[in-house]
Amino acid sequence: MFLGYNLTMDKVVKSINRAIVKIGDGNKQALEKLYELTSGYLLSMAKSYLSDKSLAEDVVSEVYLKVVRSASSFDGKGNGLNWLFKITKNTSLNYNIASSKQLTYDIEKNLDIADVFDLLSDYNLLKETLATAVKELTIDERRLLYLKYWEGLTIREIASLLNKPTMTTQDALKRVLKKLKSKF
Repeated sequence: MFLGYNLTMDKVVKSINRAIVKIGDGNKQALEKLYELTSGYLLSMAKSYLSDKSLAEDVVSEVYLKVVRSASSFDGKGNGLNWLFKITKNTSLNYNIASSKQLTYDIEKNLDIADVFDLLSDYNLLKETLATAVKELTIDERRLLYLKYWEGLTIREIASLLNKPTMTTQDALKRVLKKLKSKF
């Protein structure tokens, strides 16, 4: 059971996609349906990024406003739930930046100067090791990492883009990550 309905995930995504398309067509009841299907999950996600529940509620409200503004450009063929999650994540991060609640670490308060140099040295070594390890990957392996971690695509989206089965793509990404991990 997902989102209070006894539907498979694909059916839920299709319901969400239909609601978004209808919102783009100006159907006000579709916004209520979308809210009913997704609000709890979007609020949970926003709360995981923000320390304040009321800010999380503001984020969710803003997400639905963004959906109303851009729903007409949604074709209904993508993953509407994933789209909502991305909007929620980005909006939450923007709220953190706007309220200056970025994750920071007060070096002066918690580290002495020797620790700072050790930290920088470790960071530079890690960066060099990672850069070397990535250069040793094939172009296809680098493409997988780029699509997953830079573009933020799901495994299903990557598989579709590369015309490969989802499980094959997932296994390939696991192998790439294992290869990188072996360098550390």
